[in-house]
Amino acid sequence: MRFLSPAACLLALHHAAHGHALPKHGTQATNNTVDSKVLKTWWHATGEINTKTPVRPENVRQSHLYNVQVAAASAPTSFYDSFVYESIPRNGNGPICKPGDLTSICDVDDQINIEPDIGVDMSWTQYLTSQDTIVRITRKDGGSVDASNVEIRPQTLGFKIKRDGNAVLITVPFSQDGYRFSVEFKDNLWEYRANLPTSGTGYVQNKNPNGKNYVKSYNNQNNPIVGIEPLNALLIFMSPFPDSQYIPDLTKDTYKVPQGLVTGLDKVTQKVLYFPPGVYWFTGSAHAILSKSITWVYIAPGAYVKGAIEYESDELDLRATGFGVLSGEQYVYQANTAQNYENVKSDDSSLKMWRGESAVGAKWTIHGLTTNAPPFNSMDFYGDDLNSFSVDASDYKQVGAFFGQTDGMEMYPGSHVRNVFYHVGDDGIKTYYSNILCEKMTVWKTNNAPIVQFGWYGRDTTNVIVDNVQVIHTRYFRQETIWPRALVASAASYLDQDSTSTADVTKTLSDYHVTNWRCEGVCPALLGINPLNNIDNLVFENVYVDKLGPPSTEIGLSRFAVFTDADHGNQSIALGNNSKDNLGLVIENFVVGDEKISFAANNWQSNALGQLNIDGHWQGRWTVR
Repeated sequence: MRFLSPAACLLALHHAAHGHALPKHGTQATNNTVDSKVLKTWWHATGEINTKTPVRPENVRQSHLYNVQVAAASAPTSFYDSFVYESIPRNGNGPICKPGDLTSICDVDDQINIEPDIGVDMSWTQYLTSQDTIVRITRKDGGSVDASNVEIRPQTLGFKIKRDGNAVLITVPFSQDGYRFSVEFKDNLWEYRANLPTSGTGYVQNKNPNGKNYVKSYNNQNNPIVGIEPLNALLIFMSPFPDSQYIPDLTKDTYKVPQGLVTGLDKVTQKVLYFPPGVYWFTGSAHAILSKSITWVYIAPGAYVKGAIEYESDELDLRATGFGVLSGEQYVYQANTAQNYENVKSDDSSLKMWRGESAVGAKWTIHGLTTNAPPFNSMDFYGDDLNSFSVDASDYKQVGAFFGQTDGMEMYPGSHVRNVFYHVGDDGIKTYYSNILCEKMTVWKTNNAPIVQFGWYGRDTTNVIVDNVQVIHTRYFRQETIWPRALVASAASYLDQDSTSTADVTKTLSDYHVTNWRCEGVCPALLGINPLNNIDNLVFENVYVDKLGPPSTEIGLSRFAVFTDADHGNQSIALGNNSKDNLGLVIENFVVGDEKISFAANNWQSNALGQLNIDGHWQGRWTVR
């Protein structure tokens, strides 16, 4: 496969941008974008401001609240428009069963609760640069743009913020890793409150009398605060210009997709599938099943594709790159491709935004892209030997994951995932395979499942590193024993979730490292372990949380249970049999607020600050220090 030279990369990006340089859209008469060697922004002429219903197929939902402009530090007063996308819960469809039929209301819990009734949405913008930049944000609601009213998450970024008339200016230093951050206005924050007397109903709200779970006033005992988020989120994605390995030679062996309704991709004979700037859609009853020849999907900056991608190639080098958007907004929740794309859950046939059949030894590279509004798990590959398949993911973003069953990507053996932003409803960082490195992650979690998951089945897993994770929001409203809400967890058996005798003592998880984490705001438990295999060298090191969830909800309560193997005489799994000093679980430098949790400080217990409820069976096999 032929790649472009660095100079040709810039030229290709330039031509792509100017292929859709339309000057007008529905709400703003003109726009002024830039396409230079130091800065690139883009626009959509068919932006639609609409917070209630589905947008027209040819339109792109545009932020109703925020305008963003960007300037390069070398020309700090020359600001250029950057399109601000918007995603809303259920994409304006309501809880429907059938695609396109707004009357087909489903009696299925999609785990969206009060969000539509209180006006929750998520906006984002993306730009490319080669130097420091200044981001200029204005609000259409007249709200305060004083620097004191603005918070950037992750808080550790420490970007310079100042007011400039009716705008706030944020100085973003250049980084080869890029930045993925949230800009939050303190007068736009919402306190999510649980409803303890009926915890299954989720949150309560006092904003919309006609909305779900309305109460006139809160009872702090029954309605504790379990998370604080912006009602109208704004995410900024700054990326360096891509290396040549991420841009195909669009003059060779390339199929250029026409704008509009897309069909017939299974008949394409070229290797590269190219979506130029523009808007594309498949409808809610179809997705892109690619021909066997297609190995590279390139979604250019300024391309917005309403659909999902399924590879059929048996080549070993599969790719998806660009800085465009793949959006699942036309699909219903759990869209089942085997049942007319209706809301019928199937682990196999419910639609994944990224799916493929992998050949032995294949690798999938994904870089730069944004996935919006996934209707189900965001990515799965299938094949006869997934142990030989790997993923190389960088500068990937997932937004608008308001539905419950919206996971992060699978990480197959040998995978490297870094510099990723996850807005995620279900299992975020999935660690089911050996020899994986996941690092430099930013996570915004809703209310289902843990942030890191390694459970469901007993497995042999070794050499897993999940490092440098910034959790900027969580809002769990209750704890679950078999599906723990935690930073890191192992769910009970998928085949028999209520049983504690489903472990496999012939399998072992070992050398599993969770390091250098920071969780901001209200946080879930450190861990929730239903151990389905032996465990050795499970290490938590340098984990900071602002505060754990309210004790009355048990959201912050860590658990490590005892599981046995019914097929081997109900023998218990082993913890630490092959670990130094037989310590199979080591928690080191775990800090809550400003206090380190340790045996020595005697603040680790379930009713103390650390909220660690480790079954007494494991005494002497674990430590916190």
